Amino acid sequence: MAAPYVAQSDSTPLRITDYDIAGRPSPGDLAKFSAPLSEVLTDELDEAQRILGIPTEEIVLAALGRTIARTIGEGYVAVDFTGGEHSASALALHCAAPERASASEMLVSVHRELSAAPRRAHEQPAEVLISYRGSAPELACFDHALEIRFYRDGGLMYLDWQYDSRQFASYTVEELTEQFPFALIELTSEATPALLGKTDVAIAVGAFGR
Repeated sequence: MAAPYVAQSDSTPLRITDYDIAGRPSPGDLAKFSAPLSEVLTDELDEAQRILGIPTEEIVLAALGRTIARTIGEGYVAVDFTGGEHSASALALHCAAPERASASEMLVSVHRELSAAPRRAHEQPAEVLISYRGSAPELACFDHALEIRFYRDGGLMYLDWQYDSRQFASYTVEELTEQFPFALIELTSEATPALLGKTDVAIAVGAFGR
């Protein structure tokens, strides 16, 4: 059985960059990985959204939290999020291994944090931007050490990972992109409507399986 869910306020701020470099990057400092999900994984994400009754962005955010825990460590990362049904600044994204938080608990954590984020201020500035758009995003100003943009193109879900190469070693971001599909499968296969139905997630999104 997974350990009890630890409240965000009890989590440790997690630094995800490899190097501490001040100042905005120049265009030559930016690097990018584009990592489309396979058709199988895209279908898995869509089916989980339908069965669990949770918005796509909440599933992806929870999977990113699990990805960071698998790759860098546990705690919370302050992220700015935009798109989908929510927009939030300095969202405290819970990053925990399965032993610390179950798949359902990760999803509940994301939902509660998104609901509370507009009323909450965190001291830790956001190192990460996570953006969700229905189609390929337009180029925008780069304001974070890491910017993850997910969108649909040709029926598949894509994740673009753009980062400041002064602050990240390339292998760190590569590992994040490789771990994300495993984290996503773990969440979509283990989260259960019965458990989620006991939380405010069910209240917020309505009946499951609609």
